[in-house]
Amino acid sequence: MEEDGLASVGERIRVLRKKRGLTLQQFGEKVGISTSYLSQIENARTNVNLTTLQRIASALQVPLVDLFSDENTFQVSLVRQSDRRSYELDGGGTEHLLFGHTRTCLQVAIIELPPGGAMPRPDSHPGEEFTYVLAGQLKMWLGEALSYNLESGDIIYYRSILPHRWENVGSEPLRVLVANTPATF
Repeated sequence: MEEDGLASVGERIRVLRKKRGLTLQQFGEKVGISTSYLSQIENARTNVNLTTLQRIASALQVPLVDLFSDENTFQVSLVRQSDRRSYELDGGGTEHLLFGHTRTCLQVAIIELPPGGAMPRPDSHPGEEFTYVLAGQLKMWLGEALSYNLESGDIIYYRSILPHRWENVGSEPLRVLVANTPATF
């Protein structure tokens, strides 16, 4: 890593550590590295490997990318309707990606399923997910044993590590707004 890059990464680590009220010693123990090594990283006096940076980011509870970009560089994100991407889903549906950004690790999409349409296979990924039924009737499975019948205006929030899938059980098209973190693509 270039010296300037190393200095800015070290400075961001220091700022984030201090925001959390952690001393060098406390943070070093949390990451599993010595206080002197952490000081060298923060002062750009040593190279640091990716594994250590991942442990530091995890201990700070931030995405790894936050160590490489200034938090003030991302204030606003605008996505024009003409720039949105859409994907055909197995089962006859469509997913419209409204927003997804690696900086925030947030992804927002609208999923549309025709009457009788369903996700044929459960999906599972790390993180958390929020589903808001915009229109129609949704049957949602979480794991093998849990199922929920949701209608327009209903919201369900869950850990997305649970295998989950949707089915349109109504006679009208189903539209759901889904937000998940971290972004899956």
